[in-house]
Amino acid sequence: MEKNSNTIKPLGNYPPLRRAGEWLYVSGMSARQADGQCAGVLREADGSVTIDVALQTRVVIGKIRDALAGEGATLSDCVSLTCYLTDMRDFDAYNRAYGEHFSIDGPARTTIAVHQLPHPDMRIEITATACLGTRQ
Repeated sequence: MEKNSNTIKPLGNYPPLRRAGEWLYVSGMSARQADGQCAGVLREADGSVTIDVALQTRVVIGKIRDALAGEGATLSDCVSLTCYLTDMRDFDAYNRAYGEHFSIDGPARTTIAVHQLPHPDMRIEITATACLGTRQ
């Protein structure tokens, strides 16, 4: 899996995470890397491009995990995720990678198809809401 980094500067003037009491709101995370390229993209000499949506999903969830860790939280503190896919034909690959991190008892989830994301190689973006008060 690609190395995750929460030190990548956002494309706009917003924080990667905002805390409000026990609530943590993670801004949309993508597979964009520090060099501006997206993880999981293979460009062939003939110009063809293959994008590994499962890998992009793992990188995105890793970035969410890293952002939460900065506040002492984990993925198990997530109560809701909103996932944006540029192509619903990628749903199975995304869903399998998602299942590596979350079970049926995990956060509520909504998956939405969108026309595009800020970089042409981005196939997925996820926002998360977590609550530290859910710990038992």
